[in-house]
Amino acid sequence: MGGAHRWQRLVKELPEDIESRVICPPPAFPYGAFERTHRPIKRETVNGIPVTRLWTFQPQEDSRADQSNLGRILNYVIFSVFASLYVLVNFWRYDSIITVSAPHTTFLPGAIGKLLGCAWIVDIFDLWLDNATDMGYVESGTVPYRYIWTLEWLAITRSDGITVITETMAQSYIEKFDVSREKFTLVPFGVDDELFIPSPEMTNSTRALYVGNMGDAHALRPFIKAFQYLPTNYSLELVGDGKRRDELETLVANLDLSDRVKFAGYVDREEVAYRLQRSAISIVPLQQDYHLDYARPNKLLESMAVGTPYVASDIQEIRRVTEESGGGVVVPNEPESIAASIENLVDDPSKREQMGKAAISYIDTHHRWSILGERVAGVLRSAC
Repeated sequence: MGGAHRWQRLVKELPEDIESRVICPPPAFPYGAFERTHRPIKRETVNGIPVTRLWTFQPQEDSRADQSNLGRILNYVIFSVFASLYVLVNFWRYDSIITVSAPHTTFLPGAIGKLLGCAWIVDIFDLWLDNATDMGYVESGTVPYRYIWTLEWLAITRSDGITVITETMAQSYIEKFDVSREKFTLVPFGVDDELFIPSPEMTNSTRALYVGNMGDAHALRPFIKAFQYLPTNYSLELVGDGKRRDELETLVANLDLSDRVKFAGYVDREEVAYRLQRSAISIVPLQQDYHLDYARPNKLLESMAVGTPYVASDIQEIRRVTEESGGGVVVPNEPESIAASIENLVDDPSKREQMGKAAISYIDTHHRWSILGERVAGVLRSAC
């Protein structure tokens, strides 16, 4: 229930004796890409999985617009209310309810289901409240903060099981709410092994690739500035969008890098895989002064899956993956250090090939959907 994008895959990997239904809002992101619907409830089947879509506000503003923040809030809050009503009417149909966060507003229908006798499992892939506070979206002590904190406390202390994407995230909640490590099961994101397949041969490209959002959490400025210190045949392509895109385009123009740093906007998933395969490296920039130590981003995993080494911000969880896999390097968010790491990798094809093979092996061991589906099945059976 909630932002169930990864559960579409996890559900497919569950044993046949576990019947599932996904409860989610109408598709809305990227904002403006989908036509608004006013239908209160819609039932459909997606890739063999029954899905019920409950109406909520669907933002249409560009993700770079300030109005998109209000639109997201309305989307989250209204969905949580209608999802709670759905649980009140239909709880008797289900043995367990899995609520997916971010956002934490999905914890409300889960808590109601728990009160009505359902097992409640919480799936968390973002320290949403901590990050929102760090970035100034909500102030500690305000009514919205206290409401979300209470939902988070209920989820961590009263649910029957918690799945998190990284060990660092589990430890954060253990320290915050003084709960047992036994409540947590690691279920990281998986990678599509039919789409993100290893490149058939090592590329001669000198291109670095970024894929994802251009928001407050992403330390793109120092990575862009690094190209001042790199040979002129090195280029950077940024795939995606976000509220800081205009700011970053201005930075590129001011640094006279417009011929080497390009903004591609959104592309489809097949094209993302294709561009990753044909890039020398990928970049994974994250702010180091926010609560992001738990993050193991999809962009990192997808780059590893195709065998393209990465240069990433030195964040605790990414450092852990790097030490375990040998699939890339971590650096401080300093332009000259970033430039040195990029040049060292691009200039050494044999090293990139070695890193790529190590990364592929790591993904096959830790991030395939079939493995993760078995883990989720164990959580469900234990809770019920």
